[in-house]
Amino acid sequence: MLLIDLKNPFKKPNEYALKVSSLANQLACGSVIVQKYGDLLKGRRSTPKRIKEGFVVPTLKEAIPGDLALCMPQKTLQAIVEMIKALDVITPGIATEHTLLYGVEAKYYSAHPDIDDKLEVNGIKNLYVGGDGAGLTRGLAQAGACGVYIARNILEKIGG
Repeated sequence: MLLIDLKNPFKKPNEYALKVSSLANQLACGSVIVQKYGDLLKGRRSTPKRIKEGFVVPTLKEAIPGDLALCMPQKTLQAIVEMIKALDVITPGIATEHTLLYGVEAKYYSAHPDIDDKLEVNGIKNLYVGGDGAGLTRGLAQAGACGVYIARNILEKIGG
């Protein structure tokens, strides 16, 4: 997942993400775009024929072959290409022209509650918040770690 931090002086990151994902939804008729990595590098859209001729079979059958460059900012696509090239050093074969890219996913992160260093809500005794729902993490592993951290703080508080 590519995380783009749109803060200063940018004031409306959620609205920006909504516009990007809206473009993708229009191009994919409400579904998801799938594009071969090789087509992205060649600057052309993937077609059903090109996808079918590839060595990788799409797992998301309802995905629509298309061109992610029509809905994603150039810098984002450049970062994705750089990431795939870097991953190919670690796991050779990732950067094959047949690798499939799906898009666009937009996640919206809002302000989170006012909490202390133990993740207890300030002003509300014994109310702890954590994970994605509280806006503190951005993934399952981090959310799980957050829960463990809260549990340890509660045990410490009750003397367990």
